Amino acid sequence: MKTPDQRLIQARNIQVAKLPPWDQLIRGSLVRYYLTCGKPGCRCHRSKRFRHGPYWYVTVSVRRGKTKAYLIPTQQISQVRRAIAGYQKMWKGLCRISQINLTLLKTNQRKNHEAKSSPAK
Repeated sequence: MKTPDQRLIQARNIQVAKLPPWDQLIRGSLVRYYLTCGKPGCRCHRSKRFRHGPYWYVTVSVRRGKTKAYLIPTQQISQVRRAIAGYQKMWKGLCRISQINLTLLKTNQRKNHEAKSSPAK
């Protein structure tokens, strides 16, 4: 029969095994833009429905108040979507692992405190 600590360690190992590969992660958002061009006579200036696009970008916050956008070729959109979903899965998994580690830390501290406060025989 497993102890609670052993069950937590097993749950953590399962979470670690579920994490996606690091080389397939992108932290950002996929955004679709329709743009007006610089030609004054183009029909994109007459109506929003004639704007050029869609153009796909990955936007990433690089620091407070600053965002960087990267143009994505149409053929890579599904790959980028998977990479963004992988990052979200990684983040959730890391949060679960952190929670397990905190629980283990608390139980180990409690055990150490009980061992120190119990009278020696």
